[in-house]
Amino acid sequence: MQVIHPQGMVQNLPPENVFIAVDDMGTELGMGYIIYQYQPHLYPDCPINLYFSMECQSVARYLLFGALVARARQLRDANRDVRARVYTNISPTDTRLKDFYEHNGFTCDETEDLLTLQIPQGDGRIPMSCTVAVVPLNTPEEQGAFITRLQQNDLTYMNQDYLASLQQQPHFLALGLYHNTDLIGEIVMAGAGDSCDLVAIYIVPAARQQGMGRALLHRSMAIMAAEGVSTVTTRVMSRSIPQARLMADFGAQVQGVTTIYPGLFL
Repeated sequence: MQVIHPQGMVQNLPPENVFIAVDDMGTELGMGYIIYQYQPHLYPDCPINLYFSMECQSVARYLLFGALVARARQLRDANRDVRARVYTNISPTDTRLKDFYEHNGFTCDETEDLLTLQIPQGDGRIPMSCTVAVVPLNTPEEQGAFITRLQQNDLTYMNQDYLASLQQQPHFLALGLYHNTDLIGEIVMAGAGDSCDLVAIYIVPAARQQGMGRALLHRSMAIMAAEGVSTVTTRVMSRSIPQARLMADFGAQVQGVTTIYPGLFL
């Protein structure tokens, strides 16, 4: 049994970051890949985050896992002065995989949590020299540009299909925050009935830690409340200090854990 690389790109990933486990007859037993992420604004205490995924038969799990962690260390070594972490994701109910990762030195204390936010009173005061406006999403070009901006601000899960599904919901809001004429932040909320989700929010680096995110979220929640929404939920990473601070401003209450992220600091 051995681990090999594909001959070309796989899912837009370079072949050296993709691993295929095969037996002595060349039969594929599983595949894994690793993605390098530099996220200083989401995780200022650990900017380099190396996400890996593997799907394989149990007989190949240790071999594939070892190859992925070794590759993570190689990627980390390109910038040893910055703290790095390798991680993956599992279901909260998957005790078998949780035991596997903990046995191999990973901790499972980071989670994605489902939170309920309190809708504050009032329309939300927008800082001086700032305005809000609906984000234009009428053409594929406008939608593509919007997705690109979100992805450039660590919201990498947003894609064309996901955005289209959000736009079809009864409640949908994509709002931009401008300082004079400069776009400094955007938010996406969507839902149905009396409930909606805070799907995404970002503020550009130069405008952070000035209350801009709080103001944008407050105004957006006020707009949703006017449409009959009384419950706002969102999902946040428990390890992200900036996300935790923003959620605390709106009296967030944890309703449950949706995902566990086993990880190891390198």
